[in-house]
Amino acid sequence: MDSQILIFVVMIVAVLIFRFKKIMSGGPVGKNKIIFSMISYFAISIFAVFSSFQAGVSTWYVFAYVGILICATYLSHRHVDKSIVVWKADDGKIHAKGGHVPYVIWIAGLVSRFVLGYVFLGSLYLTPSFTIQKNLSPVDIEMTLVVDLIMMLGVGALTGRNLKLISTLKNFQTS
Repeated sequence: MDSQILIFVVMIVAVLIFRFKKIMSGGPVGKNKIIFSMISYFAISIFAVFSSFQAGVSTWYVFAYVGILICATYLSHRHVDKSIVVWKADDGKIHAKGGHVPYVIWIAGLVSRFVLGYVFLGSLYLTPSFTIQKNLSPVDIEMTLVVDLIMMLGVGALTGRNLKLISTLKNFQTS
């Protein structure tokens, strides 16, 4: 089981490094690619946060998670436009780069969440089950909440960045 977890984590890290490199150096972008990446970020985040509710975090915190997600999306959408550069390359494709701070926040939350989950929940962390119920101490639950909220902040910021990129692409293509 531990080797499967290690392989999973190595694959996730490799994908994250590749994506971060693309964000920093720039590359071809398209609406479908952006939407697929947003869905991927959400899926990974939901998968990671789901174990918190198995560990004893009250489901009422879903409202706090959604609130942070919405606020981060709104603020990122409003402020990330200065850091995104879009251009038409020689190959005729539209390229974009920048807006890396939301990605860094999300990576920090994700890595913290995986480490925290593995330390406190053990190797069963990556195999969610409705029958497994761990009871953490109040301090452990608070730490879990903080890390989950950072992750929601990150995925919200990434969503805002990607929504701004989609609107920039739309305006770029019509002008």
